[in-house]
Amino acid sequence: MANPEAVALQYGLDAASLDGWELAGRISEVGMERVDIRLKEEAIRLAARAVIRRACRLVGPMRIAKRLRHTVMTDPFRGELNIERTLENAAGKDTPEDSDWIVSAREEHERAVCLMMDASFSMSGRNLALASLAVAVLALKIPEGDLSVVTFESSARLLTRLGEPRAAHDVVEGILRLPARGYTNLEDALEKGSRELARCGHSRRVGLLVTDGVYTVGGDPSRWAARFPRLHVLMTQDHKVNEDLCRKLARLGQGELFRVQQFEEMPARMLELANRL
Repeated sequence: MANPEAVALQYGLDAASLDGWELAGRISEVGMERVDIRLKEEAIRLAARAVIRRACRLVGPMRIAKRLRHTVMTDPFRGELNIERTLENAAGKDTPEDSDWIVSAREEHERAVCLMMDASFSMSGRNLALASLAVAVLALKIPEGDLSVVTFESSARLLTRLGEPRAAHDVVEGILRLPARGYTNLEDALEKGSRELARCGHSRRVGLLVTDGVYTVGGDPSRWAARFPRLHVLMTQDHKVNEDLCRKLARLGQGELFRVQQFEEMPARMLELANRL
């Protein structure tokens, strides 16, 4: 394990008050590409801990999303008898039939989510730190194994896969390891995201795309947007933006467009969206 003082010196920070969050914003800055691998890994470890602490404060007390489900009674010890629905079913009958007995129970909300996050050159430095915080928020809200993360620059890659549980801390470390270089290939991102969701058997499958709608390599991503059961677009507006394309992608994916006027808003907007999934 590298010395934190050496890490601070390498990244131009005060060793006496080394701030993991500030460190998260330095790791991918231009000029930091040749940092010793041991120092970089220690920096990522320290930064990821700080990101997770921030995400936990933002998310607050953890509650697994559950929905009330009404089913025919098969186990008398599962759920609570729904008297109103049972009486409705048995109305006019001398004796209720087995299928008339209805129970209600809160069950974990089943869903699969694929996040597609821009990791091109425009995301270097502080933006990548904010992106890692937004991903951490989502990873804390979605059960392990139900979240896939696709990062994209000149090409797209799967950082985590559905059905393969990864702790939020590990996911954040993966984001912070990204070089944040290259161009922007939306077509490849949406292709990989749609294929990832297609192999999942969950009834509710949702794609989340973080983009400004400006692609610099690859073709028109529209045809892949239409393959999502649901695709929401978080449109970043820090610099140039193609709002028409963002709206089109959300419409083709039968989802909504969410505006992120400043990238500092991304973690809070991600939490807002996660609470609605």
